Amino acid sequence: MLNNNDLHYDLLQSELSNLFDSQELQLLLKRNHILTYAAGETILQQGKLADGIYLIISGTVLITAKLLGEGTTNLETLSQGDFIGEISFFENIPCATSVIAASNAQCILLSKMYLEFLSAYFPETKYKLSHAISKQVCTRLKKMHEKITTFIRNSDMTSQSLFSEILHSFTKPSEIKLAEAHVDINKLHRSVFFHTFSEHELETLMQRSIVLNAAKNCDLLTKNDKKPTCYIVIHGAVQTSIIHDNKVAKLSVIGPDILFANIACMEQNPSFNINFTTCEQAIVLKLVDTELLNLQHNFSELWFKVFDLICRSLIALEKSVDKLDIRLNIEMYNRK
Repeated sequence: MLNNNDLHYDLLQSELSNLFDSQELQLLLKRNHILTYAAGETILQQGKLADGIYLIISGTVLITAKLLGEGTTNLETLSQGDFIGEISFFENIPCATSVIAASNAQCILLSKMYLEFLSAYFPETKYKLSHAISKQVCTRLKKMHEKITTFIRNSDMTSQSLFSEILHSFTKPSEIKLAEAHVDINKLHRSVFFHTFSEHELETLMQRSIVLNAAKNCDLLTKNDKKPTCYIVIHGAVQTSIIHDNKVAKLSVIGPDILFANIACMEQNPSFNINFTTCEQAIVLKLVDTELLNLQHNFSELWFKVFDLICRSLIALEKSVDKLDIRLNIEMYNRK
């Protein structure tokens, strides 16, 4: 069994050491449980909810999934400093995979109570934690994106028609006034999405957002967008997808009261991106890179809340990409 000094040392070897100071690391150890697993022991079980986010302190773990007709398949190996269970916890859905200790391992369980405690009393520490989780999620997304584009390249998927390409290229969102969009600020503030913002924060957010009216089949974010950008869906719906060789692999549909962001919010000049295209007429709020930077430098408390939503949007993408990966594994098995 590792003592507190050993755990503190192991934490210093993780991504958190680049973000947390010594006091924040000590608070993390004090407020959370240390869990020990023997090799072969289940940490998270497919089909069950995660009761928090797990941070691996020592050892290695194996991500597995039971696939229809294929039995159990090993998907990934994670080690010290990696987070697990974030999709199940934040999305409040059963785990799509199981996590098994590949060797003797120890994890810190970051509980819901701890995360709420940070939000209330140490929002900057919560921001740092969200940053560490988001960075890891982007690394996973990059690996999965490469895997999925390779599958698309070698598949017989139908390419988009020339008409569809032309339609997308000419369909652009138009900037409108808030009043023209018939958006009720008071109603917005009562929504689940905006209820964490104070009236002043919501007003500040709206002042720095561009209101757009986007027709169906309008590209809002594509692989060519390299600047940090966020959108908040007010009305309508947006389709996420991975496009390669003019072939489209659909991921998910985003509805009202949801923020989505591109990978550039976490990585400078990213090597990949996810496409976001309206699948029906939509009203969206757009926050461009200069305004996001403005929030970060001049409205720290508001920025922490916005970044938490950015983190959650990336985790939602991770969930969708993981589901697609499992579907592709099943399809590849069926082709054998």
